[in-house]
Amino acid sequence: MRTKRLRSGRRMSKATRGILRASYADFVRLTPEQNVKLGLSRKARHYVLKDVKRVTKATPTISARQFETKKARELFGLSPEQATEARRHRAISYVSADQRQRVEKVAVTREETKVVAEIKKLRASGDRVPSYSSDTRRDGASYPVSADAERRYRDIRRRKLAGEHIPDGEWHWFIDYARRFRDPRYELLRGSPGAFGFSLVA
Repeated sequence: MRTKRLRSGRRMSKATRGILRASYADFVRLTPEQNVKLGLSRKARHYVLKDVKRVTKATPTISARQFETKKARELFGLSPEQATEARRHRAISYVSADQRQRVEKVAVTREETKVVAEIKKLRASGDRVPSYSSDTRRDGASYPVSADAERRYRDIRRRKLAGEHIPDGEWHWFIDYARRFRDPRYELLRGSPGAFGFSLVA
């Protein structure tokens, strides 16, 4: 009987083989204290088998990446990246409402960051924002980027996505920026409140 070996040539222990074969549902995330005991940062995302009674430096663990890979493979037969893309196109559903909310919040923050970066560039260049939304607009009408534009844009965007009504003056300013900086949710932001139905905490 041949002994299984790791790529490095070392023998694979029975515990290591067990952890590789285990289902994602057999794992639990390490506590901050357990992370420290293993020489990791308190916020590290590592997982250990649920039936482990005592965590020591010799206890086999898996990383967050390995855990997410197991989960995506078992539930959908996909990689984590493929599963994320499939959810985006509604080909598969989220495991829970909590997971959906967490993913949406990350996406919202990522989108905001890209738009805010573009706002900063335009302000630094001294360029202006075209006025698309005003009822009294003229062809070629524009205005300078305001000093608090980044903060104000992020604040109004989150309020809008959380379903809050935005007064006309704020809305016109905001939608001009959303169009100029190609906000990924521009069409959604132009519509009625209640886009997602949950609060986005700053």
